[in-house]
Amino acid sequence: MRQTRTKTIQEDIVVCDRCHREMDPESTDLEWQERIAIRFRAGYGSVFGDGNLVEADICQYCLQEVFGKYLRITEDDPFDPKHKLGDEASRGYQEYQLQQILATENFLKNFREAVQARQEKD
Repeated sequence: MRQTRTKTIQEDIVVCDRCHREMDPESTDLEWQERIAIRFRAGYGSVFGDGNLVEADICQYCLQEVFGKYLRITEDDPFDPKHKLGDEASRGYQEYQLQQILATENFLKNFREAVQARQEKD
């Protein structure tokens, strides 16, 4: 006997906050990999408001269209970089890099707290 059933599939995608382009990690067009995630906590006196979380997910096309004339693009080999990112650029990451960095920062924070607690105990 044949029967039909409905399956629901849940996928994680990112949608560009400007043009609403969907970026899917399973797609072969590499848009997922080239997207830019902006996420930071506004500082004291910021135009975004003291301590507010500021976020945006932007596709590579919108980044080029909006900021292209302001971006400096230097040919470089990512496996043998000739140009190092200085401190002023150390907070600019693509989403996949950001997740790894946040996990590392969280680990280091927990490690520091454990060491400090151990020192206070001894």
